Amino acid sequence: MRPDRLLCASDWPHVSFKGLMPDTADLLDQLLHWVPDEQQRKRILVDNPAALYGF
Repeated sequence: MRPDRLLCASDWPHVSFKGLMPDTADLLDQLLHWVPDEQQRKRILVDNPAALYGF
């Protein structure tokens, strides 16, 4: 995995989703499972998007 090349995105509030709505908490729990390291999660959720979008 390359946490320096990943970022997390969402189409929340899923306005054009047809069917059962995904549970956002379940999706975040899955992220904790996929990326157990807190430093890597911060990079994916905070640092990489800030660098990409310049904020």
